[in-house]
Amino acid sequence: MTWKPFARVLVRKSQRALKVARLALDAGDSDSAVNRSYYAMLNVAQAALLSAGVAEDKLPRTDNGVSEAFRLHAVQSGLINRQLAAELSRTESLRIKADYTDLEIDPKTATEVVEKAELFVQTVKRVFSLDESSLETKYENQETRRQARENWLRMRQESETGNASGRPYSLEEERRQARENWLRLRQQTIGAGTAANTERGAGQDAKKDFGYAQDNDIDT
Repeated sequence: MTWKPFARVLVRKSQRALKVARLALDAGDSDSAVNRSYYAMLNVAQAALLSAGVAEDKLPRTDNGVSEAFRLHAVQSGLINRQLAAELSRTESLRIKADYTDLEIDPKTATEVVEKAELFVQTVKRVFSLDESSLETKYENQETRRQARENWLRMRQESETGNASGRPYSLEEERRQARENWLRLRQQTIGAGTAANTERGAGQDAKKDFGYAQDNDIDT
């Protein structure tokens, strides 16, 4: 099964809701036109929040929560006109009237709602780059970054849990081997004639050197 980003799904739902709103309006069903217009706006607002960086599990679960978050990320940031953003709450009020009262929405009001919903959806899609091609590129880039990070973490884990011999990685083992290599190189440089005396001095020097290195490791 192909995984589809939630933002892309929300945009598609928004587009379908707009089409149904227009069909309902043409059929004389003003209440349904208002209902579908509102959900078209709500869905694209949710997609905008995801595009703005809100994590999917942090997306508001209530209509009022979405409206508040949308004002924060769209209006206060200066991306969306305050008056246009206010249409989301206004349309919600009309939707509640249409769905939960015995009052019917008049055709003129319904027409205005559908037109404003279309403008709202088009504007939000443009400002937040919610067209299909932009969303495709955005999530492909996110997937590439995710895979790169997973590869880096895996390589780091391998380097920390094992060495070439397959034994567990040990910082003390690495220091011991480094000290032995240092002593051997020093012996070869000075010569076999003074190797015994040099080794004692080298051992003291190495102890100081590695003691300093150990202190630095502790500090970091």
